[in-house]
Amino acid sequence: MRIPVNIFFAFLLVPSSALRAQTSPKPLTADTLPRYLTNYERNLIPLEGAYGQMENDPMPLYDQQGQPLGHRPLEDRRQSLANLRETLHKLSAKPGDLRLALRLFFQTDDLTDDLYELSQFAYDNDREELGKQLSDIMNTLDRDRAVLENYALGLAEESEARLEELEKRNQELEAKAKGAAKK
Repeated sequence: MRIPVNIFFAFLLVPSSALRAQTSPKPLTADTLPRYLTNYERNLIPLEGAYGQMENDPMPLYDQQGQPLGHRPLEDRRQSLANLRETLHKLSAKPGDLRLALRLFFQTDDLTDDLYELSQFAYDNDREELGKQLSDIMNTLDRDRAVLENYALGLAEESEARLEELEKRNQELEAKAKGAAKK
């Protein structure tokens, strides 16, 4: 019995399209951005708890000579988180602001790096639960960073298209002005 080739490929296409739907969310628009940012901020809530846990039970780390390893103070990390939230609120109010979108992207990237470092500190200090919690938040933020990157690139493309349109219009007006001056 011979199976038609169309049916065979249909079985391959269904899983691949389902996988594509899971891995590539709909691109953000100015209309969908505020809701997305609300969910983004909600994902940051567990981080405050993790910071509190680290504040109550600090994780000392030592190098091979027994000297304490230096790392950024928790207060600085909290301030970075507060700055990120401020940018998030500003971008929610002004979704078309490329500068704010890029700032949020870079702040998210920095926070992701911080969380990686902290999760490694936690694992090195046998604080597996805290390490996993920080890693989970980091993974979520990493996905958010990718979405924000695509959004910022879209804004940049729109800005570039607007600039090209304005330059074209300016050239047309200059040509008309030169033509009128010759008459």
